[in-house]
Amino acid sequence: MMKDRIIADKYRIIDFLGEGGTSAVYLAENIVLNNFWAIKVLYKNSPRLSVDMEEIDILKNLSHPMLPRIADLTEDEDNYYIVMDYIPGSNLLKVLEYQGKIPEKTLLKWTRDLLDVLKYLHSRNPPIIYGDLKPANLIVDDIGQLRLVDFGAARYYTKEKTEDTVYIGTQGYAAPEQYGVGQTDQRTDLYSLGMTIFHLATGIHPVKQGSEKLKDVLKKAGIAQRYIHFILKLAQTDPGKRFQNCEEAIEELGRMIIPERLFFYNRKAEKSFKGVIAIASLLPASGVTSLCLAIGKYLSSNKVSSVLVELNSSGDFDRMREYLDELGEVKLQSENRFEANNLVFYPNAPDFGVVSRKGIDAIILDLGQLNTERKMIQFNHADIRIIVCPNVPWKYSLFSECHQKIESLAKEEWIYTANISQSYEHQKLKKLLGSNRLVLYSTVSNPFYLNTEDHKRIGVVLNEICKLAGQL
Repeated sequence: MMKDRIIADKYRIIDFLGEGGTSAVYLAENIVLNNFWAIKVLYKNSPRLSVDMEEIDILKNLSHPMLPRIADLTEDEDNYYIVMDYIPGSNLLKVLEYQGKIPEKTLLKWTRDLLDVLKYLHSRNPPIIYGDLKPANLIVDDIGQLRLVDFGAARYYTKEKTEDTVYIGTQGYAAPEQYGVGQTDQRTDLYSLGMTIFHLATGIHPVKQGSEKLKDVLKKAGIAQRYIHFILKLAQTDPGKRFQNCEEAIEELGRMIIPERLFFYNRKAEKSFKGVIAIASLLPASGVTSLCLAIGKYLSSNKVSSVLVELNSSGDFDRMREYLDELGEVKLQSENRFEANNLVFYPNAPDFGVVSRKGIDAIILDLGQLNTERKMIQFNHADIRIIVCPNVPWKYSLFSECHQKIESLAKEEWIYTANISQSYEHQKLKKLLGSNRLVLYSTVSNPFYLNTEDHKRIGVVLNEICKLAGQL
């Protein structure tokens, strides 16, 4: 009986979450920090222990907002204990059981998210093949963000091998090559993605579809013709006829998706928004935090519940906490968050997956300087991505050099903001960027206390950003 057992003198087991043949997962509380974690227990007498330990080796080197992080590893005489992010929510298999098939609009977004995380895994060196993509291994949180869990079937891809030594995957979602007729590669995960989308779109488990063609079942479910074609190309039995990589699939999907409407500035309609706004710069000290705060204050004043997440190590949020505490503005606070003036702040967060999304509409990410792969991944995972440009012309050439060095498939979706007023400077910056997606704004006097004029200007800027993002 594991309940109430203390692991490593600091983790108290409080609930059972699930069990496989060689491991079990429990919800645990860190009795020192009073936060919650998932603990995966690996049995040392298991014949699959070496495979389970490879899962740990894979996960400990990953950093992506859709993936759990390993925070600690301990052991006793009988077991290994892997302390991981606890991700509250419902797995998609249960969502299907209780709510039925997933609307196409939601499914298109999830498809893009899943391609993004698979692209991240496949780009590792060596590439990581997830190997068991299915609804049961996907968790959706309160605002519809997906998280990919259970890396028990994941493995490193070895080019020299011609076939896998053991069968991995789940019947119905596993590609033909997972049954011992060849080696799995990146295209194997794309097949499983196709069958997962089929299940979510139709509510029918792939093994229960019968003799009816996938195309006909999808058509009966009301799926658009172009999306059907996309799903069928993922799920080709011949790997050579599938999309050959995630980039190819993302490019095709981008031609189909119509962005969801967001309403920021509409006098006739109640303001509503659910999503993630990421703000970053390419040079240090460019005013990212001030813009994050101004946008957060504007949204909260329009009854859009908002949180600000500091995904950099500048320490600005902690200094802000001290300043606001002196003014008596801080209402509630803990080690990793504080609340002040209708905003919630998360200082120095590892990723925005740590944010409790219950009752939250907008998440604003302060990434500071966009100078690491981890930041780039989280930036591109947001719904709206804003780059703050330097506000002085003598930094334009350095900014342009940094901009040209960045390689990102999502770069054409970025929106740029600049605090400049001269027409000449505006035109020069547009030319250096090679983009018309540039929005000018004026610095507000105090981003935490917007006056009437500041509030109006920020609303106009947000409206223009949303139009450029295809959100209005």
